[in-house]
Amino acid sequence: MAGKSGNYDRSIVVCSQCEGYMRYKGAGVYVCNECGHEAFDTYGIVRRFLEERGPSNILEISEGTGIERTEVSALLKDGRLEVSHFSDVALCCPRCGMPIRTGEYCNKCQHEIDIMNERNKKKGVYNALKNDLLTDSGKMRFVENKKK
Repeated sequence: MAGKSGNYDRSIVVCSQCEGYMRYKGAGVYVCNECGHEAFDTYGIVRRFLEERGPSNILEISEGTGIERTEVSALLKDGRLEVSHFSDVALCCPRCGMPIRTGEYCNKCQHEIDIMNERNKKKGVYNALKNDLLTDSGKMRFVENKKK
C-alpha cells in the first residue's frame, strides 16, 4: 500500500501486510485494524521526512523520499506544507507578486478570489448575460459585422 507517491482513498485501504482494512489516523498515516501496520500517503511520507530531518528544500525532500518534486509542490500549493521563515527560497503570489510561505495566493488575493467565486455562484444565467452582453442603458445591442 505505501507506494512512495500514492494518494489513497481515505475511506477504505487494504493493508499490504495482512490484507486487513486500514483506517486513516490523520497526518497522512493509515493504521491496519487487524495487525496494526502503519502506512503513509504522500503527505505522510513528506511529513515524516521533515520531522526527522528538519526543514528541507523540495529537491532534498524529493531525493530523500522518492516523491516527485511536482507532488511536493502540490502539497505546498494545497497549503499542507509551508516554506520556513528562515528559508532563502521565497514563493510569490502569481496574482500580485507578494511573497508567500504556503498556498497558491497571498491572503489578500485568495480572499478576493473567494469573493469573486461566491459572486459567480450567485449569478444566474440572466445576470451573467446582462453583465456581458448588454449596453450601459440595459438594452441589447447588435454586434456590427465589419466584413462586407
